[in-house]
Amino acid sequence: MTQSPSFATKAVLDQLSTRRRQRLRKNVQLMFLGMSAEETDPIIRLLRASRLAPRGHLVSTEQEFLDALSERSWDVILFTTNQSAFSGKNAMHHLRRLDKDIPLIQLVPNSDSHYLLQGLKNNIQAVVPLEEKELLMLAIRRELEHLESRRKLRQTESSLSDAEKQYESLLESSTHAIACCDGDTILFANQSIATLLGFESPETLLGTSLSLCFSQSHKEELQEQLQMMQQENLRNASLQLTAVRADETEFDTNLALRPARYNNSACIQITLSAERKEEEQVLQDKLDLVSGLYNLDYFNNELDETLQRAMEGGADCNLLYISLDNYLEIRSDIGIEGCDQVVRDISTLLKKHVNKAHLLARPEEDSFAVIYHDPNPDKATTLASKLCKAISGNISESSSTTIQTTCSIGVTTISDNTPTRKVILERARGAADSIRADNQRGNGVKLYESVESNTDESADQVFMLEDAIQQKNMKLLFQPIVALNSQDITDHHYETFLRLIGEKGEEISPNNFLDTLDQADISIKVDRWVIKETMLNMQREFRRKQRNRVFINLSSRTLRDRKTLLWLSELLRKAGLPANYLVFQISENDASSYLKHAKFFADTLRKLHCQICIKHFGSSINSELVLKQVNPDYVKLDGSYIQELNEAGADSKDVLKLLHTLKVQKKVTIAPLVEGTRVMGTLWKAGVDFVQGNYLQPPKDAMDYDFFDS
Repeated sequence: MTQSPSFATKAVLDQLSTRRRQRLRKNVQLMFLGMSAEETDPIIRLLRASRLAPRGHLVSTEQEFLDALSERSWDVILFTTNQSAFSGKNAMHHLRRLDKDIPLIQLVPNSDSHYLLQGLKNNIQAVVPLEEKELLMLAIRRELEHLESRRKLRQTESSLSDAEKQYESLLESSTHAIACCDGDTILFANQSIATLLGFESPETLLGTSLSLCFSQSHKEELQEQLQMMQQENLRNASLQLTAVRADETEFDTNLALRPARYNNSACIQITLSAERKEEEQVLQDKLDLVSGLYNLDYFNNELDETLQRAMEGGADCNLLYISLDNYLEIRSDIGIEGCDQVVRDISTLLKKHVNKAHLLARPEEDSFAVIYHDPNPDKATTLASKLCKAISGNISESSSTTIQTTCSIGVTTISDNTPTRKVILERARGAADSIRADNQRGNGVKLYESVESNTDESADQVFMLEDAIQQKNMKLLFQPIVALNSQDITDHHYETFLRLIGEKGEEISPNNFLDTLDQADISIKVDRWVIKETMLNMQREFRRKQRNRVFINLSSRTLRDRKTLLWLSELLRKAGLPANYLVFQISENDASSYLKHAKFFADTLRKLHCQICIKHFGSSINSELVLKQVNPDYVKLDGSYIQELNEAGADSKDVLKLLHTLKVQKKVTIAPLVEGTRVMGTLWKAGVDFVQGNYLQPPKDAMDYDFFDS
């Protein structure tokens, strides 16, 4: 029975719960220049513990480097100051010659400024002392983020070029009367606007003044508007003017102006409409009929313009997203009419409390929004608190029934660093939703803050794990490992996973940080708890005639602890379980870093009749040596290979090469992270023995997967 975690534990659990929801980055391809396994393995292990999926490749000569560049796209190149046949300076030369964008990081013996100065002179992106692991991690993450930004920028520029070509094609064929102007000069006109203005060909309009197409009384107004569009970065404008045809006849028109691009240059796009709209009709098109506030389309356009102005600098502001807490209940109990009355009353309240300088809208049925044109988030949250209080105090009446509701308000800042409209709305909605997640009734205000990892949390994590063991706030989950080509179908295979139990009963994986706690004996305690609990579960299954072979993960700290082997020997003797049904999983990176310890541990496990599995196989530069020294019974491929197969058009040569090596040595192979039938088909053809992944079944409390073998 679990108990509530302590206050300190809860803080760490909250951090992990947030981190758990963050997606893993795509595979990180690392190239090491002339480095040893002792230097590369800790780096790969560090990256894996930081929720990256690294795969290392060692090159020692110029030809190996050039071959590697032609094989795939690389994310980071790391090298040391050791003088080898091929140096970082040589690599930089080839990267420039081949126009390759790959960041270089140099690892130096100490933090001497001489190394830093020399590295910067050589245009190396980062120079990091070898012993500064945390600094190295930050440097690699920074370079990966910068590289990804540059790649996205190149993709965006390519997409923009394609979009501009398509835009120009659509302009020419559009039935709307459109022209593009540089100031008052017409750069482009389509056939529709030429016809509307009484010209046979649009070429007749090119190079002429736009104001010549309008009556003398409106020319000054038009020129002022065009000037304002250029000088004040206005996003949209609309004018009611009188146009003049080629035969000097006149007609009323609606002129819409917006910034655009034509022929790779900024311009103003104008659209003429012969139907002149009354001001009242123009306003009605922008409003939500029930609330009288601006509708979704107008809100989206205004938010886009707000983001654009903020991006240009000096126009920071805030978005308030007001979500009604019990709107669905009101609609269920009283109906649409009651909901509409609540919306009307709240709209009146909002108009009363929000100055007209700020934009009020109803973007969704159960929500309102305020674009608050003030850069101070404190002012925005103060206003949000006032609105929250006013709405909770409002009482509406419908069909002699009184209705009261509350709201949750998410606030997010808009600045030159703000991404797209979709993201900003997700942030504001997420902040509002989190209020209800923390408090089911809602009725609160929350300012969105970006999540940043805490780099100084190891002590808290150790304490939290100690507390979890004492309070028994841990549990095991089991995921099936299913035969694909293997003939071993008499026994069922599972992998055991540890989960911490949060304050609200949520399950949190400790793998996010456990690998970083090698200096703490707590990882040994955790491993022993998992082993003991797993064996208790196996005993229950054996009594039910279920012979399950279970894979148990070991940390690098346990791998180096010989006392654990004595403890395990005694535990096996008391448990009375067949030891060959226990398979201990060791990470290839750990085995490579502590090869003597791994070999001794594996040899001793074999003497106890247990089995061994190497996981993350193929991720280090020492895969073949680890395979030879540890001699495992099972080999689990690194998940990055399977992720590559999951990507459309991914090349499977690396996987096939690995599998061929393992088949020659008659190793039983396992593919993790299998998420679809297409990948399973590829793995089956490649001869993989077992597959594992959430597609088959996610980790569960019980070993109850239907293996279809009865």
